[in-house]
Amino acid sequence: MRFHFRLLAVFLLSLVALAAGQTLREVAKFDLPGPPGKRFDYLTIDPEDHYLLSAHLAAGLLYVIDVRTNTVVKTIPGTPGVEGVEYVPGLKKVYTSNSGDNTIGVVDLKTMSVIKKLPTGAKPDGSTFAAPFRKLYVSDERGKSEAIVDVDKDEIVRTLKFDSETGMPQYDPIARKVVR
Repeated sequence: MRFHFRLLAVFLLSLVALAAGQTLREVAKFDLPGPPGKRFDYLTIDPEDHYLLSAHLAAGLLYVIDVRTNTVVKTIPGTPGVEGVEYVPGLKKVYTSNSGDNTIGVVDLKTMSVIKKLPTGAKPDGSTFAAPFRKLYVSDERGKSEAIVDVDKDEIVRTLKFDSETGMPQYDPIARKVVR
């Protein structure tokens, strides 16, 4: 597990280093719980609580890591095949794309638990949050669709169908559009 977190730390530091024009350096090293040799997927940051949220895909776990102390605050189960992870500022919620049971998991960071699962198309994957619209867009890669979640109600309000597999959606705050 140490290798996986080291890879995560190097990736995050590379982004910071690129922006600042600095050389990469290791700042922390620690073990993550869970089965060894299983694939990690998406990462995201909760800047309000200083958490790194890490999807441990094959283990079906979401790690909440305090970046100030480099410790695992909580290992959250109930996210089978977790791939995408999207933090929604202000609500203290994280949405997971669970390919293991084709659901979008709603994780409450106050209780550090999955509070709801929204059934969706085949293989939910990447996601993006469009803050002005209070909507989360989740790619259903093999389902050739995009699920739109109202984050205030935790409900899928619409599903967009496409002729091909969908990729990682991104919200463009300048154009105020979601692109895939």
